[in-house]
Amino acid sequence: MSRNRSSFNEFMDEVAEETRAAGPEAEAAAEALRGHFRLAAQVLRLRREMGLTQQQLAKRVGVNQSEISKIERGALAPGFRMLTKLADGLNANVELVARAKPASSARRRVGAPVRVRRAPRAAAYARNVNRPKR
Repeated sequence: MSRNRSSFNEFMDEVAEETRAAGPEAEAAAEALRGHFRLAAQVLRLRREMGLTQQQLAKRVGVNQSEISKIERGALAPGFRMLTKLADGLNANVELVARAKPASSARRRVGAPVRVRRAPRAAAYARNVNRPKR
């Protein structure tokens, strides 16, 4: 990666290119992280839109300011209880939103067997995110 990047988007394009070059395992790991950091970005965006400081949001939620900072940096994966408190503090909802289907996916034939996919190992991932660095 070049050190002199003119924008964050160019940097992210470089990261995506390197990830693709590294192969399917690297792409799967990157996809797992996207959701985690998407949540962090949403909390940050909503807090700023409301004109709140981290300290003010922390007071609304009933946690320390450092926890809000960790969530916004992606260093802490909040559990459901914390998510609901954050949503209340940000006048937001916690909800699941269906992903858009890839254009290449074929329609399932009526009567065709349904493949069941395992859920991602979110709990194990959350433990790894919250583990102290050595």
